[in-house]
Amino acid sequence: MFKLTVATTAALAAMLSSNTEAIGQDNSLRIMLEQPFYRAELGQIGEIRGWALHPYENVDIVEIYIDGQFFSMVPVGGLRGDVKDAYPDAVNSLYSGYAQTVNFKSLEPGFHTMEVVAYTVEGSYNRITSEFCVDGFTGEFISDPSTISLKTVERFHTAHNAIILEGVTVDEMQYNVELVWNTATQGFVIEQTTPYEYIDGDYSKHCRLCSPDM
Repeated sequence: MFKLTVATTAALAAMLSSNTEAIGQDNSLRIMLEQPFYRAELGQIGEIRGWALHPYENVDIVEIYIDGQFFSMVPVGGLRGDVKDAYPDAVNSLYSGYAQTVNFKSLEPGFHTMEVVAYTVEGSYNRITSEFCVDGFTGEFISDPSTISLKTVERFHTAHNAIILEGVTVDEMQYNVELVWNTATQGFVIEQTTPYEYIDGDYSKHCRLCSPDM
């Protein structure tokens, strides 16, 4: 994970200011947003991550916007052997990754928009947009693990590629918690949490806040 200092951020901002006047938007600059995936349902601290490359220019930074507001400037340079294998001739494809930690719990419940804009040293840029949903899980940072109990889980079952735990207690409140395999992180993640209720029949997988018609 990259950590931006004030000096680094100022330097990147100055470089960006000079570069954006040079060339303009270039659709050959490829940007991939791996996490969160489109319309993901989130309620935890996670990452905005992916990769960006250009056939013959060096991609150096991405800017991240949430709901149209600037959120973060992130260097591109994470090791990505898989991208190198897929695009062996693209400039610096081995070091095309970017990642930024985000506390999604701090955002308002409901849908949000995201835009990632990538820039090359030479001045080209391109952008992608996506959406995600914050599912209304507790917005407080859980510092005491003893407030979490799995002993209250009434049952669990599988649906799609997920495991659902019904009745997980977090700070004296109960939730249904869905664990899903995430290819980008190569591990199971909490995709959504909803206030506890008994699931009668098939699990819809959709958060009622994010999909109120379900």
